[in-house]
Amino acid sequence: MSKKIDSKAKAISKPIIILAILSVLGFMCSAVSDLSYFTGIEAFINDAFEEGNPAKEVYAKNIQLWKDNGVNTSIDGLSQIKRIFLILGILNIPVLLGVALMFFRVRVGFELYAISQLAYIVVPFYFFGFGFYSNFRVLGIGDLFIMILFILLWGIQRKNLGNSSSAKSINV
Repeated sequence: MSKKIDSKAKAISKPIIILAILSVLGFMCSAVSDLSYFTGIEAFINDAFEEGNPAKEVYAKNIQLWKDNGVNTSIDGLSQIKRIFLILGILNIPVLLGVALMFFRVRVGFELYAISQLAYIVVPFYFFGFGFYSNFRVLGIGDLFIMILFILLWGIQRKNLGNSSSAKSINV
């Protein structure tokens, strides 16, 4: 039994390769950021930072800044912030899966990617309002524009993706 790849299968285009690489890098930065906030806030709440740890000072400054901007920084408020960062960290997984599917030219990957990215944008607004991106994110509102830009760029490349179930037809 030999497997032949259908001659009609297109090669992966350079824009898809570039978008995939940039999306994976964005995923890594976002996931590290979200999960580090989750663990850092957990350590701050439980007073688990060792004495002299510079991270404790960074979190203390951030929490004071959040408090000055009207964010609930009580233990319950910090626990809610921690949960949001865990949810955002988990939402990175279907985003990466969508990118992988699109890289292999599976069209349903775009829908998975777009829905997950939109959920990543909407969830913080639901819990914290519009202050989330200006108070908690490094780039602030720029994060939103980058996510929306990538959804649009992947949407433009959607025509280069295969059908909804597979990237290549394989004859056995």
